[in-house]
Amino acid sequence: MNLNHYETILKQFQASRDKHPESDGRKVPKDTSELPLGGIRAVKAAVLVFDIADSKKASSSLGKFKFTEWIGLALHLFFHCVDDYDGLVDKYTGDGAMVSFSLGSSAERCQNARNCALKISEILNKILNPLYKSNNYRTMNLRIGIDFGQIRIERIGKRVTTHLIIIGDAANYAKNIEQFAKNIDYSQNTAICMGYDVLYNIPLNERKFKDGTYKYHRITTFSGQSEMDKTKPYPIYQYNGRYFDD
Repeated sequence: MNLNHYETILKQFQASRDKHPESDGRKVPKDTSELPLGGIRAVKAAVLVFDIADSKKASSSLGKFKFTEWIGLALHLFFHCVDDYDGLVDKYTGDGAMVSFSLGSSAERCQNARNCALKISEILNKILNPLYKSNNYRTMNLRIGIDFGQIRIERIGKRVTTHLIIIGDAANYAKNIEQFAKNIDYSQNTAICMGYDVLYNIPLNERKFKDGTYKYHRITTFSGQSEMDKTKPYPIYQYNGRYFDD
C-alpha cells in the first residue's frame, strides 16, 4: 500500500472524530458497541497494571507446554478476580494486563482496585505457588501498579475490527509505577505500589493495620501533580505486604 492509502484513512478517521466530540461518562465502556468510531469518553477511574515477573526466564526453563499452563492458570484466576471486584480488563499483554475500575464512587473505585490487587496476591501465594511447587514448576512473582484519575477511552481501527484504547495520566502512571516496582523487593511474591491519588481516596481508618502500623509507605515521587489536591511532585507508595487486616 502506498502512503496515499493511509492519508485517506487518517482523513476519514479525523472526520469521524469531528462528528463525535469527547463526552463525559460514568464508567469505562465494556466493548466497542458503546462508542462510535473515533468517539472518546472521559471517565474517572482507578487503573491497575500487573505484570508477571521473569516470564521470559520461565518460558525458557519450563518449555512451551509447562509455560503455557504456568501462565494460563494464573491469568485465568486473576481475570476472575478482576471481575469479582467490578474491574474491566482493557488491555492484555501476554504476561500481564491493564485493568480499569470505574463503578461506584471515587473511593469505591480505588478500594476495588486496591482490594483486587490484595486478593490477586493472596491467590498467588495460597493457591498458585503451592500448586506450582507441587508440580516442580518455578514459583511466580508479580508486580502491580495502581493509579487514579481522568482517563479517555477512544475507539480506533477498521470498522469490522475496532478496538478501545485508554489514554491519560492515570494509565501512564499505573504502568510506570508497575515498572518502578522492579526496583523493590517482593513481599509474599508480590510488589504492590500505588499513586498518591489512590491513597487519597482510601478512608483514613483503612490506612493502618489493627496494631497501628501503616499499611503504606512512601517509596519515591514522580514528576507531575495530584489530580485530587495538586500535591507535587507526585508521591508513590508501596503496600506493606499483608493481605487484609484480619
